[in-house]
Amino acid sequence: MKYILTTGCSFTNNLRLNPDDIHNNPEPTRQSWPYHLQNHLGTEYKVLNYGGATNDNVSMCRIILYHIDRLLKEGVSPKDISVAIQWSDATRQAFYFHKQMDKQHHHIGHTLVYHNNWETKPGLFFLTGGFSPPTGEDSAINWLNIENSIKFYELEINWDSIINQAMHWFELWILLEKTCKELGINTYYTSMRDIFTINSGSNFLDRNEGPKFWINKVEVLKPYIDKLPIESEKYWHYKDFKGLLEWAIDNRSDDIPVFQEFSFNKVNSYDEYLKIQPNGWGHPSSEMMDKWVREEFINILKI
Repeated sequence: MKYILTTGCSFTNNLRLNPDDIHNNPEPTRQSWPYHLQNHLGTEYKVLNYGGATNDNVSMCRIILYHIDRLLKEGVSPKDISVAIQWSDATRQAFYFHKQMDKQHHHIGHTLVYHNNWETKPGLFFLTGGFSPPTGEDSAINWLNIENSIKFYELEINWDSIINQAMHWFELWILLEKTCKELGINTYYTSMRDIFTINSGSNFLDRNEGPKFWINKVEVLKPYIDKLPIESEKYWHYKDFKGLLEWAIDNRSDDIPVFQEFSFNKVNSYDEYLKIQPNGWGHPSSEMMDKWVREEFINILKI
């Protein structure tokens, strides 16, 4: 058996606390690209999906490192392991709590556990999501009693800059690449949307400069540039470093929905879409995910 470890944000939605069973999803509209990748590759491969809503990029690195280690300890050969990651916005972060995830709270969003033994092993992460998270009675913030601290930290410290988050992400990404290279594990990448250029929404930069890397504009990030496989053949980009969202809009078809959440008519470009959804919200439909795997992503995989 060969394994493909996948992760991402809500664009790579998993089955919450049962990521190993990729086909046991009661909601067909939430079947994301790892599900369709499994169908395309067949029974020789087992695709494990550790993606989930509001996942941050650092957590994606950590969870893949965790499950590489797990598979190796279970006797799986590294030559039978591949990694595929869908990066999200760099604004997102995660905070660890040594607290037990129980059945009463396992449905709560903005939380992350790495393993299926969540009922017996304490430890979970709170996910900021890159925005002010929900604060209702059934929210993770309320359960963990962190409303004031997260609200201040996320909105007053992080919102106007992504430098801290980007540094942590790049450091872990380099470690992940180094680890996989030493083990002989192939790695592949994509993005939820444009996350690398000045036009991506980095609100501390002048967006009039066009599709240029914002990384190059920040002095403390320059040591990472040449070590990151952003422009390598194993990174799927659409046009000028755009991602799944832009591709879905430009490659829409009359016979399948573009988004999971809402209809999408009479809009001819991503710029027109942003006038309707200025925050870029929306997830490609399951049918568009299938189309993307078959027509695009499968072409870069060397498996």
